[in-house]
Amino acid sequence: MADFFRPGRQSARAVTQGTYALRPVRSRAMRVLTWVSVCVACAAAGAAAMYGYATRARSESVPCVASTSHDGLDDALARAQLALKQEGASRATVQRSADALTAEVRQLQAQVLFLQGQSRSRH
Repeated sequence: MADFFRPGRQSARAVTQGTYALRPVRSRAMRVLTWVSVCVACAAAGAAAMYGYATRARSESVPCVASTSHDGLDDALARAQLALKQEGASRATVQRSADALTAEVRQLQAQVLFLQGQSRSRH
């Protein structure tokens, strides 16, 4: 390689003054195969999207009908859910009143301690 950099050499001039052309790294068959595989993949993705859209549209068009054999169970479930909501509401009310009473008890205890301190200071 050192011979290319020496001035006056004929081979160095031939290398620097030559014409060069880019050659593709992959063969033409490989490029065509890659292009075809990308097209097939895009077509498959489009078909999958269309199938999903058609399936969703079909499932939305079918009305949901409740079976009549479970009407008794549905009523029992609705009653149980209502009872559960009522119990939760009553528990929340009891908890709020307990919290209010706890705060009142603490306030009264603070007042008793203050009054006991006042009575001790007078004696």
